[in-house]
Amino acid sequence: MDTLTMKYIALALLGMLLHILMKIQERKDKTQKFSIKTFFADKMNWLRVVLVVISTATLMLMSDDLTDMFGIQLTDGSPAKSLFSFGAGYLNHSLIRNILKTFQKRAGIDTE
Repeated sequence: MDTLTMKYIALALLGMLLHILMKIQERKDKTQKFSIKTFFADKMNWLRVVLVVISTATLMLMSDDLTDMFGIQLTDGSPAKSLFSFGAGYLNHSLIRNILKTFQKRAGIDTE
């Protein structure tokens, strides 16, 4: 089983990192310097990161089955696991973030 080779794990982590960096750059209050300590002081950020890591790991474990099921292939016919790994990291983080925002809005919690 070559599902979790370092290449695929690195691509998934790079996808997550890219999404996080884009969200940091898009933040509204740029007068304050960004701080990792402040980022993780917010309990929802911890939850988001844990959910993303667990769900991305799950997708990575299922990548063989998912690439076959969805027919994700390169032009030479080989499974596009590299593309799937990066997409799982990037899109999964975005999905979890939006799901948590929806739950917060319904619960009346300020998301900003």
